Amino acid sequence: MNIVQTKKAHKVICSFIVLMEATFQSSNSDVNPRAIQSSNPLRDFRTERRAVHSLHYSFEGHSKNETEISIPAKGITSIDSNIKRLVKLKELNLGGNKLRSLPAEIRELKSLQKLDLNCNKFETFLEVIGELENLLELNLNFNKLKTLPSEMGKLKNLQVLILNDNKLERLPPGIGRLKNLLYLYLKGNKLKTPPPEMGKLKNLRELNLNNNQLETLPVEVGNLNLQELYLNGNKLETLPIEIKKLSGSLEILDLRGNNILEEGDGKRTLGKKELRKIFEDRVVFDGDALRIPQ
Repeated sequence: MNIVQTKKAHKVICSFIVLMEATFQSSNSDVNPRAIQSSNPLRDFRTERRAVHSLHYSFEGHSKNETEISIPAKGITSIDSNIKRLVKLKELNLGGNKLRSLPAEIRELKSLQKLDLNCNKFETFLEVIGELENLLELNLNFNKLKTLPSEMGKLKNLQVLILNDNKLERLPPGIGRLKNLLYLYLKGNKLKTPPPEMGKLKNLRELNLNNNQLETLPVEVGNLNLQELYLNGNKLETLPIEIKKLSGSLEILDLRGNNILEEGDGKRTLGKKELRKIFEDRVVFDGDALRIPQ
């Protein structure tokens, strides 16, 4: 499954989880917490018709040699600090639960490469995330994040950062330190302008800022080597003239759902006319068909 398919799958799954949660609440059913804490919670996981408001997950039944653990959509509200035993863990999927925080001991998972926390209830995120030095992919889709810790900039090996559909109003300057980042997804937040430090992400291939509140882009965007830039559904009227530096690399520039002026000011900004001349059929305005690069 590619990145685009994965994002669509997460959206469908998350919507299904919200629907099921409402159904379970109305029928007064939930998960038996005794099963969650059983010796083998993955196999013994059961439901019974009773109201439960807090479900704690213990990793005692997992071997310390496990490399992949997936526990999606179980209604878990907290996880045990004994997760620190799983020092060989490479992939951890806790998507679709009700987590608001993680134990600080997660910093011990030095082998972790993929962490999926989509569709939970995070409003803030642990600073110790920066100590997961081998993390390649972090998925925080569909949470309630308003801010990100500056320590996230320590994730020097991170290649994929998925933050769609949160409540982010700003990004920490430290995001510019993610030197190996290839894909950055920020669709459906409340960003008004990305930080200028984003211009340091020289390896970034795809940047998705659809459905934010963008009024301007920093001139530093011209320092990137983007192949795909999605700006659909914002409040942009022009783009900085520096965007023309991307004419050699950019395959798609999506500007639908904005208020792009016909022309820029001729010095610092560009409008439709200039952008068409530079990017030709690679730029998309309202009424144009979006062509997805192969």
